[in-house]
Amino acid sequence: MKIAIAFFVAILLQFGLTASHLWWVFAACQPVLLVVVASARRFDPVGVAWTGLAAGLATDLMTERIIGPGGIAGAVAGVVVAVVVRKFEMVGPLYWIVGSLLAAACSELTWILTLVTLGMKPDHMWIGAFATVAMTGAAGFLVAASERVVRAWQSPERRRRRVLRRL
Repeated sequence: MKIAIAFFVAILLQFGLTASHLWWVFAACQPVLLVVVASARRFDPVGVAWTGLAAGLATDLMTERIIGPGGIAGAVAGVVVAVVVRKFEMVGPLYWIVGSLLAAACSELTWILTLVTLGMKPDHMWIGAFATVAMTGAAGFLVAASERVVRAWQSPERRRRRVLRRL
């Protein structure tokens, strides 16, 4: 259920980032890929691939592109992220930062290769792909920092220190 809520919030955030009055680099961020990274903690690689497929198809619909290549790219990115997370046993900030960079890079590379094999010209090439990887990685860094702050705020040590100050 949390993944579904995160998916809905990510879609709304992606709509907000593509607003016309924002800098074009913000539109390159794909928060939906962060949901794929988050699902790597809960699902096996096939389950993460399904989440990636849904994320890619949602991105195709939002950007009014041909339906399919984004789904394929999301599924490949999901499998790669899930395998790397399990292989290297990533946790903490490293999980979010590397996972988001890897998901964005795999998604963009697969998307461009899929369109080229179909004989189509992508609407953006390497500059747009680098912007997508950078901004999605920055969003992953922001999630990692937020998770770190929340864990520090809710830690048992902090509660003990507050209790000791009251005594």
